[in-house]
Amino acid sequence: MPSSEFRRVALVTGAASGIGHALAEEFSAQDYAVALVDLSENHTRSAAQAIAERTGNETCWCVADVRDPDASARAMDKVCAKLRAPSVLVNNAGIVVRQKARLEDLPAGHLDEMMAIHVNGTLNWSRLVLPAMRAAGFGRIINISSVNAIAAVPYRIGYVTAKKAIRGVTEALALETARAGITVNAIAPGYILTDVLKKRAEAGILDRRAIADRTPVGRWGTPDEVAKAALYLASKDASFVTGTTLVVDGGLSIRGDAGEDLDNAPT
Repeated sequence: MPSSEFRRVALVTGAASGIGHALAEEFSAQDYAVALVDLSENHTRSAAQAIAERTGNETCWCVADVRDPDASARAMDKVCAKLRAPSVLVNNAGIVVRQKARLEDLPAGHLDEMMAIHVNGTLNWSRLVLPAMRAAGFGRIINISSVNAIAAVPYRIGYVTAKKAIRGVTEALALETARAGITVNAIAPGYILTDVLKKRAEAGILDRRAIADRTPVGRWGTPDEVAKAALYLASKDASFVTGTTLVVDGGLSIRGDAGEDLDNAPT
């Protein structure tokens, strides 16, 4: 394990489960000390302990609502005291759409909630890590967007709008930080087989088979595939990559046909 003086620290928001947990575990497996931030004390603590036991690397956990600047700042202070200032931040915290509805039928505050979590949360945590990154002359900020920011879907206007806004945040912040040795990029995952989406498929909200068939590679993605993309963007090998959105969707967003049978297509 690297000495504490040279130890790399990655901080992941929304890290207690799903893609966030896979991100934290992948960074830990690659000898990063990892800070996990999420809403549930029990789940976040358990996730951090499980990752530390599997990888043998140091973790810490914090409870914070990413929308709350004060709670986020307190969590950041805890991370810096326990580990050190993060050189990698993954803004992963988010929520899935609770209901499909036309705009006029959505409850008051729906769009505000989506923007606050996905966009304000990303801005809050980026603001917190930037001073130390600038001082070090190195930093990586990775924002988790969605394939739905590229190929919009109906009746999810709040989610689509918030995830599209992540691209603007990524590009604008990349320009602010490019001369400081800091890169800012986004990842747009397609349909990833997390526990949340498994449950939605089992409940009939999503058609698991139809989504796999529609995806050119013929299957759903896995959380660790998103995590490995993040690991690349965090590396020195990606030092000339900034302001971009890396799409990890099995080709879904580039498919423009009406649903031909790709399995039986000519080769």
